[in-house]
Amino acid sequence: MSKQDQSSASVVQSLWLRLTLAFMLVGLLGVGAVAAVASQSTTSAFRHYLRQGQLADSQDLARQLEVLYSTQGNWEGATSLLARQSGRGRGATRGAEGRVQFALISLDGQLLASSPDWPAGTELDADTEEGGIPLQVNGEQVGVLVITTPAASALGAIEEAYLSQVRSALVYGATVAGAVALLVGTILAWRITRPIRWLTQAANRIAAGDLSQRAQVARQDEIGQLADAFNRMAANLAEADQARRRMTADIAHELRTPLSIIRGQVEAIQDGLFPADTDHLAPIHDETMLLNRLVEDLRLLALAEAGELPLVMETVDAAQWLSRVVNRFTPPATDKSVELVIDLPSDLPQVVMDQQRMEQAVSNLLSNALRYTPSGGRVSVTASAGGQLEIQVTDTGPGIPPADLNHVFDRFWRGESSRARDRGGSGLGLAIVRQVVEAHGGRVWVYSEPGAGATFSLSLPLPESGSTHAGQSYTPDGRP
Repeated sequence: MSKQDQSSASVVQSLWLRLTLAFMLVGLLGVGAVAAVASQSTTSAFRHYLRQGQLADSQDLARQLEVLYSTQGNWEGATSLLARQSGRGRGATRGAEGRVQFALISLDGQLLASSPDWPAGTELDADTEEGGIPLQVNGEQVGVLVITTPAASALGAIEEAYLSQVRSALVYGATVAGAVALLVGTILAWRITRPIRWLTQAANRIAAGDLSQRAQVARQDEIGQLADAFNRMAANLAEADQARRRMTADIAHELRTPLSIIRGQVEAIQDGLFPADTDHLAPIHDETMLLNRLVEDLRLLALAEAGELPLVMETVDAAQWLSRVVNRFTPPATDKSVELVIDLPSDLPQVVMDQQRMEQAVSNLLSNALRYTPSGGRVSVTASAGGQLEIQVTDTGPGIPPADLNHVFDRFWRGESSRARDRGGSGLGLAIVRQVVEAHGGRVWVYSEPGAGATFSLSLPLPESGSTHAGQSYTPDGRP
């Protein structure tokens, strides 16, 4: 593993560790909070349950005492009844200090009877409502049953054992949940960081020059979207690198032919094989002009692609401008016996453009159409205006194979037959058309069927109502 891969792995491992610890911490905090709340709630609910049971026992004892007095007319036997009640029921599992104790008092506060463990010195007050249950017989109050409940913490052995088991179960559950949180957190962190590690490794290899690397991440979440964006970026980088290599090779190839001709002519003149007359200097001049045109085309493309191609925008009558451009190609069309037809509607609107740049673009389309239209063929130019101005140049040449349609606007592109070098051209004309049209905010496209000619179309936006342009210079990004 390279140093870059090791560095990325350590970063990912650190992220993996942090995610694992984060998942575990969240799990432990959640489980701990639940365990604490459950323990407190269980203890409180259990104590409430015991208190409710005690009160139920007290109500039952009060009914027994009322029946006793109603039957006997006195409180004889009340002491044994109170003693039995304090030794059974839900308080019987506690020690003497944890049981509910009862006392029977008269209306004037005299102690009539009590359970054996009634706390000595307890102040009795028959008028006290809290903690006492009035005893009534035939609608007349005959006494008060006074109750002392143990302190909330005074639970019996069985109750304490029960709560201890509940707490132990909660601790055990929290421990198991913490272990599960650690395991799940580790797995989730690994699943999250694994594609990131792949992306990092692929990025490092691309940075090292291997543009064939792709991230093998088959996911539909955000990381999967990141991987798809990364792969598209890598594909674009590879395509741009291939285009750069092809352009370098194409430029070298385009320069080699005229330079070879110039060199051969000059050496022949120097060696005395050719005289330095007009006939033998003409090829040197022609190839020099070809080189100059090639360099100028490359400069124009470079400016357009960098967004720095200056445009002198002005309002132009589309019909007059297009007629003038097309009429310039009447002589070469006549020489080649090609019919050149222009069909323009009478209501073509005005359009804002750089006349010189757009004339070059339309001229390239016309030159291309005449070059590949055989003698006796036809080249037609039409225009229409809807939301935009659309210009079409149609020829009756051999057409373009479907596989080549996506490349006709690439720099130095030539087909195997119909775009051979002997047909002329530098391979930059259509690339210039696209750059110039797009610099005007328009677009260009082609439709063709093999053997049925081709139709090149371009569209330009129409000016807004009331706007005027008189020789204003702009770059493609709209800066004057």
